[in-house]
Amino acid sequence: MCFRPAASVTIVKCLECDTFNKPTDATCKKCGADLAASKKAAEDAIAATTPAAPAEISLKPKGLDDAPAAPGAPAAPSAPKAPGAPQ
Repeated sequence: MCFRPAASVTIVKCLECDTFNKPTDATCKKCGADLAASKKAAEDAIAATTPAAPAEISLKPKGLDDAPAAPGAPAAPSAPKAPGAPQ
C-alpha cells in the first residue's frame, strides 16, 4: 500500500463561501465560484510555511567560546603544565 505524505495534498478553500474543495476542482462545489484565486492563496500559504534553506552553513561550533568575560570575573583556569615542559 502506498501512502502520500500529508504535506503534498492541498485542500482548496473557496474565498467566497469558505467551502473546502478538491485541488482538481476548477469551480467551488457549493457556490460555483472560480477557484483559481483560492488555489493561488493556498500555494502561497504553503510556500510561507516551508522553511527556507540556510544562506550559509558554518562549521564553527555555536557555544560560549566567543562570549565576553563577566566584569570582575577571574580568568578561566588553564590546563596544568606537564613536568619538564617549557613555560
